[in-house]
Amino acid sequence: MPSRADTAPIALASILPQVSRLWLFLDRFEAIPPYAEHEKIAVLRSQDVGDLRANGKLAGIAHENHGCTFFAVDDDVEYPPDYGDALESYLDRFGGRVVVGVHAGVLERPMTSYVRDTRFVHRRSPLKRAAGVDLLGTDSIAFRSSALSVDVRDWDAVNMVDLSFALTARSRSIPLVAVPRKKAWVKPLAERQSDSIWLGVKEDDTRQTALALELLELPRPPLPKQRWPRRLSYRSA
Repeated sequence: MPSRADTAPIALASILPQVSRLWLFLDRFEAIPPYAEHEKIAVLRSQDVGDLRANGKLAGIAHENHGCTFFAVDDDVEYPPDYGDALESYLDRFGGRVVVGVHAGVLERPMTSYVRDTRFVHRRSPLKRAAGVDLLGTDSIAFRSSALSVDVRDWDAVNMVDLSFALTARSRSIPLVAVPRKKAWVKPLAERQSDSIWLGVKEDDTRQTALALELLELPRPPLPKQRWPRRLSYRSA
């Protein structure tokens, strides 16, 4: 987003050394900003691929021609140097047929309000062990393209990317896993911005609640047994 000019360069600098390619969705930019000019960065402009809004962070997977591990990241989060390796290792431990991530949520029953009835494990919070969850924040996820294909142009909703992604994964019986980490391993660079999607959801979560109820109608797939990880050498974002 153009309004993230202060945080985007920091976010990009933290993740670029960890990936082989970074698909950068520029949402309603009049020109390509200087921080997007890098040999690893492949730019997707909303003027060319559509008005995807927040869904655009996952647009790059439809343009990948080879199998990869895909990391979805945001422009206002700083990622630690071991972020890619850590998420890759947990994909290995669960056999690759899961989505792993940091920011997470569990939907409570009965569900009458997405805001009030979702128990969140914040990206800043520590977590002692891997846990199956209903939602993962798409600012901090990783998955294998061989296990889950995603084309955000098929989604009906925009700016409800976490719920839309969770529905896609659950409809294909792919578990979502929150990974263990220390406190503040992933660091928000800014929060509660005036154009934050979450602020709007807190004012009116009607549409999000409807999607959450749809998600609850599907059975949560069980977690595979963990196994010792092996190293992989291919990666994208």
